[in-house]
Amino acid sequence: MDPSLSNLLYESPELYEEVYPDTETAIPAMCVRLIGEHGTVPERSLLDIGCGTGRHAEYFTRAGFDCVGVDYQDAMVAYARKRRPGLDFHTGDMRALRLGRTFAAITCLGWALSNIHTNDDLDRTVETFAAHSVPGTLLILHVPNAIATPDGHALQQRFTIDTPGLTATADARYRLDRRNQLLVRTREWRIGDRPPQRDHVRFRLTFPKEIEHYLGGHGFRVLGMYDNTRAADSDLTGPALYVLARFAPEAPGSGTGRAATATPR
Repeated sequence: MDPSLSNLLYESPELYEEVYPDTETAIPAMCVRLIGEHGTVPERSLLDIGCGTGRHAEYFTRAGFDCVGVDYQDAMVAYARKRRPGLDFHTGDMRALRLGRTFAAITCLGWALSNIHTNDDLDRTVETFAAHSVPGTLLILHVPNAIATPDGHALQQRFTIDTPGLTATADARYRLDRRNQLLVRTREWRIGDRPPQRDHVRFRLTFPKEIEHYLGGHGFRVLGMYDNTRAADSDLTGPALYVLARFAPEAPGSGTGRAATATPR
């Protein structure tokens, strides 16, 4: 992962849910709806890669899925286990994760995939998706929409935390590293009388045909791309891109990925 990554919200996971309250039902609700409409694997099992504090995993569990959540950040997983006991959380690197089982659906939300920056690592990550899939497994990705806002101007500019124990604001600046297809975000947090605290993250920008190429190379066929949580067709001008794909390694144009033989459980 990005060695230069620093994020106040990763270090203090309890604040993450204060800053991002709006998308935490709309996005998983869309996923549940898409799985219901397009799913062909009868088992209701789901792997949430990049699960963060576990809110999506909790939503999926309440919706009737046997859900496993995985995140790279130790602090996030520790918080998820404490806040949502009884759910199944693991620390793992999406480039190398192998749980030894397969799932009817896989989600990678919250722009988690955008923390993977190199082409080789993107290949390894999609291979991880394939390793946990059987023919018919659905994959749902959530990434920044590179064709709509590569310079970040349409993205969130002001961040606010307002809790009984902490009030903080941050202004975000975005810079485009064109050569490496990275959107660099720097936030300056102002927390009471403390000195300003800066955090820094880089998001890999992947364009629609690139995504289709990486997925197809490992047996996934793209079913749809959307810029809204209604999963309605549009001209893809929104700041986020939602990608729905199915693992179909024997289908024409789906690449050379091999079909898994295990049964989802």
